[in-house]
Amino acid sequence: MVAASRAKSSDRAAIVKKLLPAIKKQYKVVVPKHDRPVLETMLYAICLEDASVDEAELAFERLGKEFPDLNEIRVSSISEIERAFSGLSRAEWRAFHVRSVLQYVFEKSFAFEFESLRKKTLELAQKQLAKIKQLSSFVRNYTLQSVIGAHQIPLDESMSRALIWLGLVPPNQDSEQMGETLKAVIRKAEVPLFCFSIRCLATDKLVRDFFDPAKHPAPSEGHDGAAVTERLADLYKAATAKPKPKPVAAAKPVETKPAAKPPAKAPAKAAPPPAAAAPKKKAPAKAVPVKKVAKKAR
Repeated sequence: MVAASRAKSSDRAAIVKKLLPAIKKQYKVVVPKHDRPVLETMLYAICLEDASVDEAELAFERLGKEFPDLNEIRVSSISEIERAFSGLSRAEWRAFHVRSVLQYVFEKSFAFEFESLRKKTLELAQKQLAKIKQLSSFVRNYTLQSVIGAHQIPLDESMSRALIWLGLVPPNQDSEQMGETLKAVIRKAEVPLFCFSIRCLATDKLVRDFFDPAKHPAPSEGHDGAAVTERLADLYKAATAKPKPKPVAAAKPVETKPAAKPPAKAPAKAAPPPAAAAPKKKAPAKAVPVKKVAKKAR
């Protein structure tokens, strides 16, 4: 077993030789072909960083629909530009970087034109891009690799995490150092295929959490990449396995207490006999008036 920190270029080359066919089979990898102007390539790279190709394409297209031209983006607020990156991580960060790039280019030439970068040597192009302070190393290297064909390996954070898990690079390197480490293994012509393949793996929603060092920290010397295809197969099985339902504990029988007997009702008291009705008093007979009889005269 060879840890990533002690792996030689030949070891890494052997890992890549086994790795790429496995990833290509899993994701049906076809490298997208882009032929954008330099400035648009930089804006697309901001969309692509730590995102899938489909997500980046959608965000880049939405950016063009939300704003009629590049100058409109340059003078818009961050919150307005941020809407184009809805659903992507760090939407505010992307909006700020897009506006910063456009402001830098416009202030230099009062036009949105940066094609002169194609004619520069790698050293001069690097110096030119280094003047744009808001550019990440990924955007710089992606631009250099795409525009002038430099032997650069643009890596963002999500790709770097996946490479550590694969055992291709040690965990104590930053993305720039990882790119330099892999230059000895990945030929210039193979860089687009390699980067696109790693991106497919790194942004796969089913497995990307397995590369999170906070949840799955790597050994101090890095993973051993010798068994990378077997580890990948196990990874996909673990990601697609349906969680087993938790056994339902049998319900404990509820002890029922015998129902309390209702208290015996007291025998109903007999109703008292009705009181004898008092005899009705007879009304006194009416006195018959006595007619006075007139005495006869004798």
